[in-house]
Amino acid sequence: MATKNKKSRLDEVKNDYDIVIIGGGITGANILWDATLRGFKCLLVEKSDYASGTSQATSKLIHGGLRYLKNLEFSLVRESLRERRILGKISPHGVRTLGFIIPIHSLFERLLLWAGMFLYNLLAFDRNRQIIEDCLIPRYTWNSKPESIYKSPALSRDNLLGSFQYYDYLNVNPEHHTSEFIFSAKAREADAFNYMQVTSIAKQNSGGYLVGIKDNISNEAKLVSTKVLINSAGPWADFIEALAGIAPEKKLLRSKGIHVVVRNICSKECIILQKKDGSHLFVIPWRNKTIVGTTDTVYDENPENFKVKESEIKSLLEEVNSSFGLANLTLADVDYYYGGLRPLVEDLDSKKDTYSASRKSEILHYTKEGFEGFFSALGGKYTTSRGVAEKLVDQVSIFLKNQKIPCATSVTPLLGGDYASKQELVKILYSKYPKQKGVKLETLADRYGMEAIKILGYKGIEEYILPNGEPFYEEEIEYAVKNEDIIHATDFYFRRSGSGTLGRINEQERKKMDAKLAKHLGWSSARLKSEAIEVDKRYLWAKG
Repeated sequence: MATKNKKSRLDEVKNDYDIVIIGGGITGANILWDATLRGFKCLLVEKSDYASGTSQATSKLIHGGLRYLKNLEFSLVRESLRERRILGKISPHGVRTLGFIIPIHSLFERLLLWAGMFLYNLLAFDRNRQIIEDCLIPRYTWNSKPESIYKSPALSRDNLLGSFQYYDYLNVNPEHHTSEFIFSAKAREADAFNYMQVTSIAKQNSGGYLVGIKDNISNEAKLVSTKVLINSAGPWADFIEALAGIAPEKKLLRSKGIHVVVRNICSKECIILQKKDGSHLFVIPWRNKTIVGTTDTVYDENPENFKVKESEIKSLLEEVNSSFGLANLTLADVDYYYGGLRPLVEDLDSKKDTYSASRKSEILHYTKEGFEGFFSALGGKYTTSRGVAEKLVDQVSIFLKNQKIPCATSVTPLLGGDYASKQELVKILYSKYPKQKGVKLETLADRYGMEAIKILGYKGIEEYILPNGEPFYEEEIEYAVKNEDIIHATDFYFRRSGSGTLGRINEQERKKMDAKLAKHLGWSSARLKSEAIEVDKRYLWAKG
């Protein structure tokens, strides 16, 4: 949405809705998409930008959760594997098949992991059903010691017997993937706004809720009536409960996790290592870079005060240096970092730490507390968010319609997701745009799927080179501005295009990209300067 349009955004907000959704992360985005497909009149509001909280802080994986087998959470693993397949089906352009290597150092470890691999494979019996060939997932394999070293030369060789290799999906750009659910819903007449905050919640005598919302850009406010209110605010969910005057039924644990993006230190497979505390560390190949993560520590402060400290980054680098790599990583190798808070749900008397806490989700309807039609979706993980939304909207449809309206999200492709194969898609693009370079067609097909047709419809001549060597095209900037609710430059660089998450862009390339962004958004030179400063700040970490 271009800011040069001076019309108030609140003029676009209707006075009444069937459903108002609080929170624009992956859970809220899925709820919006599901409820819209079922015919409900929906509004989603997000106080910051879409996918700016937990959803931007993932390990960029769509996975079944092999380690949850250790906790005997078989139903969670099966649910995750089912949802992995569905996400591969409805958004094939957003995922890539990725191999995971687990080094083995003892016979006992080999036997234990073999049992885990066998069970994981069994629970994923339908993994390739209705999946295009580009996203097929192979069966697990055993790599001998020579094969393991060949595939990952940086592995520690001390007592190495070999490795198991299994497969899940890489989620290339989870921030954009999250917003695709929102934009797919908006294409079907849902309303959604970033930088719009809920400030008050009041029950109405006639039923439903009167919700106060404030546009954080203009500071204008409005009251909206809704039959159902859904809290999907992630780490802020208990703040929304408190705003409504609801005493919590469950304890919300906040787990702090950080990742760093460094130079490429691994090959094509993700390496799973064990940290000193017994938890796991992922070394993930991603866009010609490597992601190292994650940490898992209790966070007791206000989520608004979240920051990543230099000492935490150093500690993460020390962990990977102790068990992987040819040369030690230092702060100078960190091209980008990111972190966030995972909302984990436990009973009020639970004493579990964040690593042991379940990643299961909870759906609450506060009828006993006198808040009929007020729902919360708590906990869960990125991979299972579509399934959580389905269960929640099932309950909402029964509440509003006295019947369960069928869910369509498991079979309806997202924007860009409706194509038979990448090969066929590139052929379609070439037939429509025969004068374009093959590398451009392939790159845009990879990033956007069928939406590449729309992107190539814009006229652009400039090409920019990102820090990993990937090309980025002028048309992508115009597409994002006109279709993806860009308010700030940080929205574009970090949560739509993902171009800024690879590290600092070359100064000359950045200036050209900034200029195009400013032109399409109607920014003055002073506004562009302040926006560029905010982008630059994102590469600095907190001291301490």
